[in-house]
Amino acid sequence: MRKARVCAFMLLALGLLVLSGCWGSRETDEVAYVLAMGFDKGEKENLVVTVMIANPKVIAGISGGGGGGGGGEGGGGGGTLIYSVESYAPLASIDLLNTVIDRRVSFLHTKAFLFSEELAREGLAKWIYPLNRYRELRGTAQIFICRGKAKDFIEKNNPPLELSPTKQIELLNLMSRETGLYHSTQLSEFYDDTKSESIQPSIPLVALHEGGLESAKPGIGRGGAATPGKYVAGEVPIAGANKAQVIGSAVFKGDKMVGILNGQETRYYLVLRGLIKSGITGMPDPSDPNTPVGLQVRQARPPKYTTSIDPEGNVTIDVDIYNEPEIISIASGCNYEDPANKTLLEEYYSRQLQEGLHDLIRRTQEEFGTDIFGFGKQVKRKFWTVPSWREFQWLNRYPEASINVTVHSKIRRTGLQLETKPAAGVE
Repeated sequence: MRKARVCAFMLLALGLLVLSGCWGSRETDEVAYVLAMGFDKGEKENLVVTVMIANPKVIAGISGGGGGGGGGEGGGGGGTLIYSVESYAPLASIDLLNTVIDRRVSFLHTKAFLFSEELAREGLAKWIYPLNRYRELRGTAQIFICRGKAKDFIEKNNPPLELSPTKQIELLNLMSRETGLYHSTQLSEFYDDTKSESIQPSIPLVALHEGGLESAKPGIGRGGAATPGKYVAGEVPIAGANKAQVIGSAVFKGDKMVGILNGQETRYYLVLRGLIKSGITGMPDPSDPNTPVGLQVRQARPPKYTTSIDPEGNVTIDVDIYNEPEIISIASGCNYEDPANKTLLEEYYSRQLQEGLHDLIRRTQEEFGTDIFGFGKQVKRKFWTVPSWREFQWLNRYPEASINVTVHSKIRRTGLQLETKPAAGVE
């Protein structure tokens, strides 16, 4: 009996050693790591899949080429190699790529997925759901909608400050909170939102800007707005080394793209969700509407929601927004450091922001018919059971909901000046 126990223990120990082995492991020099994937509508097959693969020779410093952008269709001396293949499904492209790539294509380090606007408007469910299931793909990868072809964007995106585009993608995630001009969205987040009965997805926009400064829109004093966020990707008037731009958001209803928000509207969206950290904006000076006042805006605390449902099922949501703007520029020379003038500026800014938030909510209700703000998560708290919540069908009721926003602003900082005075000789 004792011998039987010893034998059983030894077999168990041996089994543990065998089972713990990495039988599916591969050496790094046997694998081609995909850093980004792009998806466009194909002509004969369903998809054109474009992959950006890390070039190990450049990363190791062997070839001596410059880092950054790709080198075209599988060539070049950049930090990446780019290949495109036409296929009937995203993952079916793996074996096709391995007809020209001698290393096994791996998605363990894929950081970004880019879908063309054309595909997004037709629906992304049949492409996203297989990706979310595949064991090598990470749900933390970023997802973008490309105005134009994703293939062109991947080929021409050449971040001049980064050796690897993966670093660019990581920094874009951080910058979304610093500027508020786009919202960083992960693959798993988009997947969950398409299934949700409380919120609908939004994805940041990317595009190539082929022009220069000629795409500039009128500014304050010339019939335009005093805000840097009046553009969408591909329109920002910048001339420089990189043509790739990220600003604005694609709005979804289910898995289908139904509209676009510019950078300023995206800021309003993030304010209502309590996701914005800071951002530089401007508005007309109350004392001189033809000159701007520059503000560095921060949210003082998360939004406060008050929700009520009457016996007929009509929903009313009151949202309180708390902001702490900092004055960073005064072109008119008005002394807004004075407490009375500061109060005037606070009230004026609150009205401006409040109007912008109301306009965006109205647009999502009337034009898009989709709750991208997650107001449904607040309404859901009024229900005791999941079946009663599902029966309520919030997403269908959202366009008729009454949503009121009140903005509370408190200027606590005025920059490096204690008092603003007009120039000498100016009254």
